[in-house]
Amino acid sequence: MHQSSLQTDSSTEEVPERTSLMRMVVESVVALAIAVILFRTFEAEGYMISTGSMAPSLLGYHKQVTCPRCDYSFTYGVAYDESVSANRFQGASGEADVNAGVGEYATCPNCNTNSIDLTHVPRNEGDQLLVFKHAYYLKPPRRWEVVVFQNPIKPTQAYVKRIVGLPGEKVQVKQGDLYVNGEIQRKELKTQRAVRQLVYDNRYQPQDDDFFQPRFIPMEQEDEAGGQGNHWSPRERGFVHTADQDNPLAESHWSWVKYQHWIRQGGHHETSVPLEAWPAEVDPPEPVIGAVHYDGQKQQLTCHGALSPDDCQRWLNQSEDEEFRYALALLYEKSHVAPVVDDYAYNSGVENQKAIPVHDFMFECQLQVSGREGVFAVEMQNGQHQFRTLIDFAQQQVSLWVDDQRQPLRSEPLHDAFRSGPVRLEMSVMDRQVLCAVDGKLLYQPLLFSESATPRKEIREPVRFGCQGARVQVADLKLFRDIHYTRGKGLHGVEEPYELDERSYFVLGDNSPVSLDSRSWADGKVDRKYLLGKPFLVHLPSRQGEVKFGNHIGHIRIPDFSRIRYIH
Repeated sequence: MHQSSLQTDSSTEEVPERTSLMRMVVESVVALAIAVILFRTFEAEGYMISTGSMAPSLLGYHKQVTCPRCDYSFTYGVAYDESVSANRFQGASGEADVNAGVGEYATCPNCNTNSIDLTHVPRNEGDQLLVFKHAYYLKPPRRWEVVVFQNPIKPTQAYVKRIVGLPGEKVQVKQGDLYVNGEIQRKELKTQRAVRQLVYDNRYQPQDDDFFQPRFIPMEQEDEAGGQGNHWSPRERGFVHTADQDNPLAESHWSWVKYQHWIRQGGHHETSVPLEAWPAEVDPPEPVIGAVHYDGQKQQLTCHGALSPDDCQRWLNQSEDEEFRYALALLYEKSHVAPVVDDYAYNSGVENQKAIPVHDFMFECQLQVSGREGVFAVEMQNGQHQFRTLIDFAQQQVSLWVDDQRQPLRSEPLHDAFRSGPVRLEMSVMDRQVLCAVDGKLLYQPLLFSESATPRKEIREPVRFGCQGARVQVADLKLFRDIHYTRGKGLHGVEEPYELDERSYFVLGDNSPVSLDSRSWADGKVDRKYLLGKPFLVHLPSRQGEVKFGNHIGHIRIPDFSRIRYIH
């Protein structure tokens, strides 16, 4: 009896602890559920992208590809269904269209390696967006802002695009740029970074590839002593410039490194070299389908795209004429330096339109300065003008020079950022505007320039940088291009301005060649009442992890923390 009583007493002492623990767990789960419900109801909601209309800024279903030659990693889209799905609907969000437009091979945007086999590359889910639902109750959306909005025809379907036209404005896409009320719209530095498309990253260069030609190369120039020289030395991540202590004339000698847009194959550009006469012993090339063409009247040898090694060798084998052989070798070399075009590595060749030459660029590098002597310059062109930012370390001045003007159009004192170590230097010529910044701080007021009546030239060498007597190290060189807006289906805002009413917005996708947006919809506007909110974070992204079960290899979704980022 006494023992039973003790047991009973013992059990009655334990029950409150277990009950308390269970109650705490249940209350915590309920509280978390309520918090999530309230958060989703009143503040934010998650959406997952299934398409590539905003790529590469925001990704739909895609494959993460690593180039086998240069090790550059890029994304390749595998769905083009122009929808964004709320998380609660993601199980039925366009799954039938996942394989639409799938290509078996991709081309590296960095080194132009083509035929990269994607057969065994797993598919990744699209970016998951956290959307602030009541952002536009506080203030209306601004131009260049990413927005999620409801499809008026299918209320359960949502889209994500970038707002470019505001209520009451007249919007037009012209020559790749955006015009509002007849004036070109210029993006600030933060927006330029958000929409820029990578053209080349110098950190990723093919190894053991004799055919590849580096895109950043020192220029051999004649110095004042009459010799050829350049004081730039290649390094693993870039270049180092050191003045020649044994040659006093070197202090006044400019040394340059230029970017040339070298490609392996393809292209729609034409390249010509002079040739006085076609050799008599060689049959003339086919006038239409031949790789090489000769114009006897103009005395020009021409090819379309990059001349292949096989075609070049075939012609060389047919003649010993030195002039002909020299012209052919020169044509081969020059044809592989092509205009920069609006390629998207994300897109398959099925939906890509003919590539369009672009003229708006951004150059970025890490710049380390030793000492306070000499001058460093970055020179860019847009097909009409040449812009040179000159940083004088001795005079502690920065200036902007245009074409052959004898006076700078901008001149400002140089701030102290260069004394503290490496800085990020950016210069851009986008939207007929020149910007230059160090660590995000503008070095001078932006220069705005107007459209010229002279057609813009194709650009094969958009940027170069140089030194005169300075000791600097330039690393992590990158070249970007701006979005080049295409005509789409051309229904709205292309042939003529599209006028918005006082409640509507004009939206475009960053992946202009494949995006269905205000250019192509039957009704090009988005009414304010359909705005769902402002996406501000890519959260909980995933990638395919490899799992082995004996001889079988499977894939599971695992977190990809590298894709977590704020949305601009």
